[in-house]
Amino acid sequence: MECDKKYITIQQLEQHNKAGDLWVSINGKVYNVSDWSKYHPGGETPLLNLAGKDVTDAFTAYHPTTAWQYLNKFFTGYRLKDYEVSEVSKDYRNIIHEFTKAGMFENKGHTAVFTLTSVAAMFGFVFYGVLCCNSLWVHLCSAMVLGMAWIQSAYIGHDSGHYIVMSGHGWNKFVQLITGNCLTGISIAWWKWTHNAHHIACNSLDYDPDLQHIPVFAVSSRLFNSMAAMEARDVNNSGVSKNLLWEAVTIHG
Repeated sequence: MECDKKYITIQQLEQHNKAGDLWVSINGKVYNVSDWSKYHPGGETPLLNLAGKDVTDAFTAYHPTTAWQYLNKFFTGYRLKDYEVSEVSKDYRNIIHEFTKAGMFENKGHTAVFTLTSVAAMFGFVFYGVLCCNSLWVHLCSAMVLGMAWIQSAYIGHDSGHYIVMSGHGWNKFVQLITGNCLTGISIAWWKWTHNAHHIACNSLDYDPDLQHIPVFAVSSRLFNSMAAMEARDVNNSGVSKNLLWEAVTIHG
């Protein structure tokens, strides 16, 4: 019954916005994921960035429909008293509904297969041009084709890292390994973690991994303050090189 429901305000929800005290709202229902956040398959960073907020649109965008069944065990019993859906969110959800109804999110796989075939053909041309020809012009042409092959490989690696582009999970992982680890030379698992966190915490100095360019350069002096917090000392006034300290924390820590 409506009279038996318990409510909290958005301001009260916002108070639970840190590690160890992390609440979120989905469709007006409040969930406590404080103890579970470190086990979140997408990493703890997205949850920390959205702590104390309504995450309905983010949850819908980044989770399959099967994820809804796991929410009840985190339900606090509270609902948001002043919960309202913005016009932008309404439009966004309508678009998702229409695209889903039209089958635009179905795993067809043919586009990825065509792209991989073209990439294989381009790499075959490059190997032949470099190993079997002595012409400077052929080598220059091979270099351009190699660049095009890497671009297409990066596209399919990017898309397969976001969602299933093949007919099944196994083939999708295979595409990720080929385009990421083999052709591009990066760990696809590392890339998926940082890039998906980037989309959730876009341009957040605290939680966006794609803003962490140290030791090349720092986009904000606040990054040094974050380092000081991790090391429990004032990095700004210490004699330790900030770049070396950051490298030690991120690579060897």
